[in-house]
Amino acid sequence: MKAYGYDWSNIHGLTMVEAAGTMASHGVDWALIQNQIDPLPGSAVDQQPPDGAYSDKGFRDALGERGIVVYESTSVFFDPESFAADPSLRPIDQHGQVFEPSGWYVGVCPSDRKYLARKAERISEVVDRLRPDGIFLSFIRFPGFWELWMPETARSDIAEYCFCDRCLDRFAQETGHSERRPEVLLGQLRPEWTAWKCGVIAEAAAVLRAAARDVDPGIKVLLNGFGLGTDDFGNAVEEVLAQRFGDLDASIDHYELMFYFQIQRRDPATWIPRRIADARARTNRTLLACLQAGAEYLEPEYASGNRAREITDADWVAALRASADADGVAVYSWRDLLANPARVAALLDYKVSPRTTWRPV
Repeated sequence: MKAYGYDWSNIHGLTMVEAAGTMASHGVDWALIQNQIDPLPGSAVDQQPPDGAYSDKGFRDALGERGIVVYESTSVFFDPESFAADPSLRPIDQHGQVFEPSGWYVGVCPSDRKYLARKAERISEVVDRLRPDGIFLSFIRFPGFWELWMPETARSDIAEYCFCDRCLDRFAQETGHSERRPEVLLGQLRPEWTAWKCGVIAEAAAVLRAAARDVDPGIKVLLNGFGLGTDDFGNAVEEVLAQRFGDLDASIDHYELMFYFQIQRRDPATWIPRRIADARARTNRTLLACLQAGAEYLEPEYASGNRAREITDADWVAALRASADADGVAVYSWRDLLANPARVAALLDYKVSPRTTWRPV
């Protein structure tokens, strides 16, 4: 369960102990939460903890006492503060344009090892002070506002990063190719360029895993992945976002794949099984289908996406049924379940029924 925000207190008036009990009653086994040591940047969820009624350790312990496995979340390459403070972290696309923040999303260039070292230090502190069961690596990718990639989006309309001097220098040093022209890197040297990008993200995962395991050798690592398969947008999951299972597996115990079907205007009944099968062929790690439980991107600036204005109970049931071949489901986010008991009932039914014959009640 993705439970980044504090709606459980600010809106529903629950204490930490009550929130943990409610989450357990919703059938939650794992909670993906944030902390104030390494807080998540603001996005679509309320990020303000309740005054005087919350502590990182208190909430983690309350969840643990209910038998819930706790993953502390870190936003790896989504960092508005660093983007604003350090121009060298601002990505450059294939057209030579510096990344312009769009909406809430502000991606930073992943190739700066000094930035990564700072993130590793923060993770070490989180693990040392809070002793979670695992860490959740979110936004661990090259920049891309994939939520805006609709079925009709052409690959040529998707910006690809990063062509800053640091990336081009590292590519030359690490591959022996001195070519710096984007049109060549994306053409003749496409395989080498993609492999290098995927290697940068895999290195980041390895560094962050090592930072956590230096403190707690048994800690698990869950990675924030995508519902995009290798046949979506010309293999953008590898070529643009730079996530490749074969490179990541050495550092990752579990993957959650974001099947945000209303956001991306997809049919979960066909999309989810296809992508799970694609992923199964590429990794033997745990695969969680992450389903959105509430409609998003309804603001006027996103109107061109023509998204549905709501997720109906039938939509939710269809998404759960389509996830039968995954090892489990994750939910974005808990605030939507707190507001909709029917979502909880369907989720509990999914959990207790044999998935191959699952039928909603």
